Amino acid sequence: MNNWKLYAGCTILAGLLLTGCGATTHDDQGAPKEDVEKEDNENHPPHQENGDNGSNNKVRLMEQHLQYTSNGRTIEKTAFLKRSNNQPFSLYVLQPFKLSAEEPGKDVVVLKEDDSIFMRIELLPEDVDWDEAEETVQAQLKSVSETIKDPGLDVENGTGFEVENEDEVLTSILIKGKEPVRLSMFTKKDQDYRDAFLKMAQTLSKE
Repeated sequence: MNNWKLYAGCTILAGLLLTGCGATTHDDQGAPKEDVEKEDNENHPPHQENGDNGSNNKVRLMEQHLQYTSNGRTIEKTAFLKRSNNQPFSLYVLQPFKLSAEEPGKDVVVLKEDDSIFMRIELLPEDVDWDEAEETVQAQLKSVSETIKDPGLDVENGTGFEVENEDEVLTSILIKGKEPVRLSMFTKKDQDYRDAFLKMAQTLSKE
């Protein structure tokens, strides 16, 4: 994470700005062909959890399969339900990753074998000013690179921005649905976990 000290400083400033406006954080390289890798789940039978799911009052299974692409490969692994003790949400986390609190109002999903690859999750209030949020995100990304592009990810109700710094890729996504969230993904060109992060984020549910 040390490679992004400048960006992290900007993120803290952005948190203050959003508070002011009502806001409250390996798989191997693949061949070009699609190669599906499935997890052996014999030792992980599905379980149910009593209680509700916060926003939709549905029971959530303790685990589910998630499929994602990474550097040309399609991979399917088991993800386990995790709850943040820092923000009011739960989501399914794929086995190569772990969920940790970063600081108040920010959690991170980190690749266990390389903590420079991670996704920051920040819950936003329903009345967030999206124009201001987008301006803040772009201003932060410009501190890394002046060239901001669309990451080309399929994000429902989302707006994405991306910059590159040599081998490193920084992607920011604002999800504007019923459960507004800001996602910041720190990946590398040869270790593209953006889709994995996105698939996990799509299981997020506020509680």
